[in-house]
Amino acid sequence: MIESSTIAWPRNFAELSKKPQLFTGLSEDALQKILESSTLQNYKSGQLLVQQGDEPTHVYLIVEGSVRTLRANEDGDEATIRLLGKGDVCMEAVLFMGGPSPIAVQVAEDAQLMLIPGSFIKKFVLQDHQFATNLLKIVTHHYKTAMHQIDAIAIKTPVQRVGYYFLQKHLEQGADNMEFELPFKKSTIANHLGMTPETFSRALGQIKKMGIEVEGEKIRMKEAYTLCHFCDLDAAHECTLATKEDCPHCPMHAESCH
Repeated sequence: MIESSTIAWPRNFAELSKKPQLFTGLSEDALQKILESSTLQNYKSGQLLVQQGDEPTHVYLIVEGSVRTLRANEDGDEATIRLLGKGDVCMEAVLFMGGPSPIAVQVAEDAQLMLIPGSFIKKFVLQDHQFATNLLKIVTHHYKTAMHQIDAIAIKTPVQRVGYYFLQKHLEQGADNMEFELPFKKSTIANHLGMTPETFSRALGQIKKMGIEVEGEKIRMKEAYTLCHFCDLDAAHECTLATKEDCPHCPMHAESCH
């Protein structure tokens, strides 16, 4: 079902602490132009939005549910590139690359997406400085995430990869919380981290020995600093507890922030 995106704002994002990056700082007039040019559509889990090799026509903003981007070889083996949830955007970089898409886009969980035409975006970035800045920040964020992914696969052990991923999800959901939820199925996370489900399961076994309970998608910790020894400077800058003296593993100690 396709419907006007005007009903998606602000209702669907009202509970978020901040607007999606794509909308940050935009005037009401600019926001209205985006919504009037877009459509809202529902998709079922497993549906392909973009085939690898397709010419991109839209940028997708996730209103509800989740999406993954992936690459596949001729034998059908897949590698998950990005896992995206509510408020995230995909295909923005591919749109400006030109030519066929190097990735496929698939719905990971039933999703409601805002489809923004690529033709509109290419015109609007020339008209609205804030909108162009927002897109640039989104692209640079994904570039930074890709560097972490390469780093993890190249030099981190499976336990370190899982621990760092858990730390990121913990910080996103609140550093003071003693529990948080994984936003994707474990098999999807394992593929994203470049490991088999069996290797992921063994890494979870090691993680549990650190005082972390794993029940389905729910993660519980005995104390808030359990994941801190997986921290690096990038993660520390996202952590509200990074200036606390009782965090023994904070890499920001080296920057004399305490």
